[in-house]
Amino acid sequence: MSRFILFIFSFFIAAPLFCQKQKTGFDAAFAKEFFGGNPNLKESSDRFLKEAFDAYSASDLDFASQNLCASKFLGIIDEYGKGLPQGAREYFFANPSVLEEFIFILSPKDNLKNVFKILSDIWAADAENFAKYPRLAIAIAIVFDTQPFLNWPHAQVSEEFLKRELPNPVESFKMWVAQRAKGRLLLQTERLSVEELKYMVASLATDEDREWVRRSVSVNISNIEKLYASVPYDYARLKAQAYNWSGEDYRLKTIKAVGGICTDQSYYMTEVAKICGVPAFIFSGAGADGFHAWGAYMLKPGAWNFDVGRYEESRFVTGHTIDPQTWEHASDHSLESLRESFRRNGKYRANQIHTMFAGEFASKDMTAKAEAAAKAAILQDSRNIDSWMLLLRIAEDAGKSESQICALYENAIKAFSRYPDIDAHLRTLLIKRYRDAGKDALAEKLSGSMIVKTKSSRPDIAMSFARAELESDIASGNADKLYSSYKRLLSGFRRDGAMCFKGITIPIINRLLAVDNFKDPEQIIKITRQVLKPAKNSTLDANISAVESQVAQIKASNSEE
Repeated sequence: MSRFILFIFSFFIAAPLFCQKQKTGFDAAFAKEFFGGNPNLKESSDRFLKEAFDAYSASDLDFASQNLCASKFLGIIDEYGKGLPQGAREYFFANPSVLEEFIFILSPKDNLKNVFKILSDIWAADAENFAKYPRLAIAIAIVFDTQPFLNWPHAQVSEEFLKRELPNPVESFKMWVAQRAKGRLLLQTERLSVEELKYMVASLATDEDREWVRRSVSVNISNIEKLYASVPYDYARLKAQAYNWSGEDYRLKTIKAVGGICTDQSYYMTEVAKICGVPAFIFSGAGADGFHAWGAYMLKPGAWNFDVGRYEESRFVTGHTIDPQTWEHASDHSLESLRESFRRNGKYRANQIHTMFAGEFASKDMTAKAEAAAKAAILQDSRNIDSWMLLLRIAEDAGKSESQICALYENAIKAFSRYPDIDAHLRTLLIKRYRDAGKDALAEKLSGSMIVKTKSSRPDIAMSFARAELESDIASGNADKLYSSYKRLLSGFRRDGAMCFKGITIPIINRLLAVDNFKDPEQIIKITRQVLKPAKNSTLDANISAVESQVAQIKASNSEE
């Protein structure tokens, strides 16, 4: 009995000590004591989660976030990062702001096993500088966890000339630290966020490139944009339509010496910027005037120039770039978050914390708390799509009425009116709900307003909505409505005849042929000529005639069968 009493007594002595340490904050002393006790990661994760919920209920947002991030961190390393050295674990626990930024930026696309392997290797190689430049280490880990695909940073140079292979992550970290120590970087690396640093460390420049830039190129923040035009434009390649690089090699000094087209100018500018410690990336877009590539770079933390080499007289679709963390297209919203720097804003951070708790509550079927947290997130800052999608999912799970859910969608659309990609995504979801409910008029109104809104600034989005509306008409089997809709929609794109012929006419004709409809394509072609009025013998006239001939051949072939 006495041994049992002593055990209980020691437990109640130890538990308050643990809680007391937490409430003094996550610091080096607490981190060392916690990990020195060889804790069970799963049990500790659950305990921190409970502390997080308690702190959140008490409206202590900072302490709630510290505990929830600690809980998530322990859960992740229990599954993916058991090799992470104790010193690195202690560092993350002792630096809540770094841990929070790490947890916030992790993506479902990340290879977490590789992320923690890279972090472990960097810590083992240079723990002192890891602690000095933690965000640099994290940026390298989430970019280098998977190799880039073959079309990055652009598709007009083959693997023969440019190996799509990132360097050894530890060596990359050491290189950046050495460059910073020698004063060769134009921006203070330690002041940049992980989100910003992603676009610096994602570089294919070789050591030879770096040395050549250091010796041969005079670079400062004010003249980076001049690097683009410093590469002579190769008009002979353009005239010959030789868009792919065929030079001797793709070293930066070769590009500068022999010249290139817009993709090479963009690559040169962005790689030189990165070498000098400035986050940068390539934009590309295709529009009525053809394909073009230009560059973007950071002017200072929270300020970017997105228009280096983007010609004002050309009307291009909004440029796309690749997010080096996921190797997928970065949304306009994520790019604007860089340009506007709203992720550095305290209200956006509060949104992320509330959103994180909303997700936790929702996963545990705590619907009322999840809904309250999601609404609190949106109240702090409405520019986080995750908050809205969570709130919509919670509303669905709670059995809210159709009108309530549609009202939420409408509010979300208003919140993202300045971000066309997300606006388009939300409208697409709401249009489907309207059509499923038989509210075609509302669906067409929502689609039509998006077409009007984006046909000049984002014709790619406008045409996607036009196609969707026409495909709905095809599915209805109402030919007269299809013709009327097509004529109306095509009229809105008359200024960009070649682009809308490719983006609307051809896809709709293909859709009709796919359902064995051989009559309507002929009428669509007839309307196309009436609306676009192509000049005789023009490229557009020739393209329409070519499609007309192909449709006739397909129709004849099917008649014979």
